Amino acid sequence: MTLGVVDRTLCALFARHADRDRHTTTRTRYREARPGVGFGAFVARVYAVSWLACAAVGAAVSVGGVASGVRVPVLNEGQQVAGWLACGALVGAAAKRATVRAGDRYLAWRAGLRRAAIRATLPGAVRYLSVLASGTPSERDLLARAAARTGAYGETAAAFRGVLATADLTGSVDRGLRVAARDTPSQALLAPFLVKFREHAAQGPDALRQYLDMEARMLADSRERAQERAASALELVAELFVVVLVLPVLVAIITTVVGVLAPGFSAPIAVPHTTHTTTVRALLVYGSAAFVLGVGALAAWLVGALRPRGLT
Repeated sequence: MTLGVVDRTLCALFARHADRDRHTTTRTRYREARPGVGFGAFVARVYAVSWLACAAVGAAVSVGGVASGVRVPVLNEGQQVAGWLACGALVGAAAKRATVRAGDRYLAWRAGLRRAAIRATLPGAVRYLSVLASGTPSERDLLARAAARTGAYGETAAAFRGVLATADLTGSVDRGLRVAARDTPSQALLAPFLVKFREHAAQGPDALRQYLDMEARMLADSRERAQERAASALELVAELFVVVLVLPVLVAIITTVVGVLAPGFSAPIAVPHTTHTTTVRALLVYGSAAFVLGVGALAAWLVGALRPRGLT
């Protein structure tokens, strides 16, 4: 059975859910995320997975509960089985609902990635458009040349390709710009740019060129300020983690010194549920070392997450 047949079968079973009002937000996120499959097919896949999760989790809880031998004294054997079946049904329903919500969160996650990519590439794309505009090409040519530079402008170039695709279908670049502004996840940056691009393009090449020059400067200044704020925040984070890391290091040093002077720190302590022993000094030293490693790993991850693209 090919994937197309599977999708058609799933759509026949579950695609009706795509038209429900509760999936209005899902549809908006879908347009922003652009997962590469039709909305009806995506919703059908999510619901199919949710029913599989419901069946698997419900069966595992029911069978595991019956096989575990856990019993309620006041219930007979049939009531025990019925109780576990009811528990399995409830947990399975919860798993089904969680799976549907996970589908929404997946779209939101993809939309967030696209939003971040647009924020990083839009200033360069606008600067490139402002350079091209000096040759007075049409707005379609401007967008086409920027859309072709996928490696440089990533999701921004993809948004421009979406504008051109809609323009090819409708015969209107104006319509393509309005649709792209509506569907982009970057409602704070790309959407206003596309709307103003459309307005200035309607006023003529000179107005469009002046707007692109001004917008390129504004986006460059905004990016520079954002990088300065991020650099300041990273400095504060680094200083905070240095202070936090000093404390366990001091504890380890003090414990080592005190362990020599106070034999009680080296007295063996039994480890619960095992035949092994340890000492207070060892617990403090190894605990401090583990804390240092954990905080260091957290600091490395946090610095990498906060550092904007292009900041080294």
